[in-house]
Amino acid sequence: MTVTHLQEMIRDGRIKPGEALPPQRDLARDLNISRATLREALSILATIGQIVAKPSGRGFVVSSEDDTLATPSWRFAARYSLREVYQFRYIVESNAAQLAAIDHTKEEVEELKDSIEAFRKAARALDLAAYAQADFDFHRIILRISGNKLLIDMHQTFASVLFESQCLPTERPGSLWNAVTEHERVVEAIAMNDPEGASYYMRKHISMAGSRAGLLPSELP
Repeated sequence: MTVTHLQEMIRDGRIKPGEALPPQRDLARDLNISRATLREALSILATIGQIVAKPSGRGFVVSSEDDTLATPSWRFAARYSLREVYQFRYIVESNAAQLAAIDHTKEEVEELKDSIEAFRKAARALDLAAYAQADFDFHRIILRISGNKLLIDMHQTFASVLFESQCLPTERPGSLWNAVTEHERVVEAIAMNDPEGASYYMRKHISMAGSRAGLLPSELP
């Protein structure tokens, strides 16, 4: 994964804090990827605060640990506010969890548990890119299990927006593990064929995720 490769370059000192990343054309060539793939990876790293845009707007610089400029950016702001995204998730994903609790297979529950294990592993490693991907995959699996094609299509249509909302920094103490626990509660309710519980725990999880993404209490769904 391009994001992971770039993170490794930062961690092992090939690109140091405060240092500019190579020009995109050179970086894409060295990594043997397309410019489009590189731009998406850089967007994720900027969203989770590992790189920041240069004041000129051309290129990126690796963030320092105490870099106060490394704050979340929301690149879809011209189309949707972060509040609107979490309102959408609150409605769609709570209903999907409810449907998943009504009708699912043992294999699908095991798939959800495997997804949570990937989530735990990323949390332990403090790998925010893998963490965001595992988070997104978990919610996508629940949408699929719901069996509602319209909900599935809506989630797929806005996949890039939803994924980026799940890439926002979660560096407050304990916040990574809070989300893991919230996922576990949702799966427990689904496995117990408890649609009201699954919907409740998903609504609670989305509200807490919105808070961790920076929404004010008055903005939460």
